Amino acid sequence: MSGGDEDDKPTVVLDLNALKKQKLKQEEELANLASELEFNIPAEDAVASDVDSEDFAEQFLENRAKPSAPAPKPATPKVATSPKATPLPPKTVPAAGVPVILFDFESDFFAKSKAHFPNGYEYKVIKTLAELNQCLKNKNFQIAVFNYDANPKAVNQLCAQIKAKMPSTKTMIVAKAISSEKAKAHAKTASGAAGYYQLPLDTAKIENEFKKIVALVKKVS
Repeated sequence: MSGGDEDDKPTVVLDLNALKKQKLKQEEELANLASELEFNIPAEDAVASDVDSEDFAEQFLENRAKPSAPAPKPATPKVATSPKATPLPPKTVPAAGVPVILFDFESDFFAKSKAHFPNGYEYKVIKTLAELNQCLKNKNFQIAVFNYDANPKAVNQLCAQIKAKMPSTKTMIVAKAISSEKAKAHAKTASGAAGYYQLPLDTAKIENEFKKIVALVKKVS
């Protein structure tokens, strides 16, 4: 009996689980960089938001591992004779018409509230990780908006990954309880977003935050 049990042990699965635990531990450490600054959502919401967040982060890492992030361009020596050394494409970030990803992970928050978002932007409400990864392949400037209250840990991890690997995508966090002080502090962490918005939704205020992100990108470019 014991010999049969030994033969049936799923050794490979155990190895994979060990790897997964190691990756999750790294992601937990990454998320903890911002944990002290997490916005004060009601306790019941916080408990619900932790469901599946670790698996979600793990899947995100596995999916992003396939199409490797573009390698950073090597520093080109500044030669006066080459006007192409610092090209500014004509499509450098318009004030409107910017693609905006509204990520409804296990939620219908954005699907129900899309009417409150300002006109003039190209919105895409998505619900799955596969759709998000597809959107992140876009090398042009775009804004990804996350509902922090739905899954705080996953949002922290996603923002950190996007910030590190997809510089053309800027993130914006929407949350119920967020002061400007908390937003500034959170922005300085590895999980920091480019923009923050406190609920309830107001069209003019959302547009103002979008414009701040656009202006920031223009300034950097």
